[in-house]
Amino acid sequence: MKQIFVFVFVYAGVLSACNQHQKEESLQQKETLLQQKEQELLLKEKKLQAWEEALNIRDQHMDSTQRQDTAQRINNALPGNWNVQMTCEETTCAGSAVGDTKNEQWYFSYESNALVVKATADQKLVRVYNGTNTGNAIELEESKPSTGAATPSKITVRLHMTDETHMEGQREIARGKECKIVYGMKLEKQ
Repeated sequence: MKQIFVFVFVYAGVLSACNQHQKEESLQQKETLLQQKEQELLLKEKKLQAWEEALNIRDQHMDSTQRQDTAQRINNALPGNWNVQMTCEETTCAGSAVGDTKNEQWYFSYESNALVVKATADQKLVRVYNGTNTGNAIELEESKPSTGAATPSKITVRLHMTDETHMEGQREIARGKECKIVYGMKLEKQ
């Protein structure tokens, strides 16, 4: 009987060890499977990140092309010589009076799709403007603001076409905070 008891005890121990061994194998298989799943998820995450980056780059490219299309349009009626008549409508500057007039000739052109205007008076170049044509309006700024004067000035021009050969608008000159001149403008194509 003692032998049976020992035999049962040893057999139970062996069975227990086998069960333990099977459990460990099962756990290792599950762990390996989990590691494989984790690797698959990491690969999918990397693919998603790459896809997201590609979409972001495409969106940025689309945004920039849309901005270029809407910000700068080429109007075939603009290039050429225009006679410009300016009349002072408002001033806070000494030496300038409402009603003063100026006449210039402006040459409109496109250089690398950018609008460039060269202003001449008495056949001498007096300033160059750079700007944009948005279809409805033309906005120009002096390309190199005057720096030789005691107070540098900033010149901004806003125009709109009334027909193929006429434009109207305003030219604003700002010299510091205290001096501002606004000219009404009429342009006629030569």
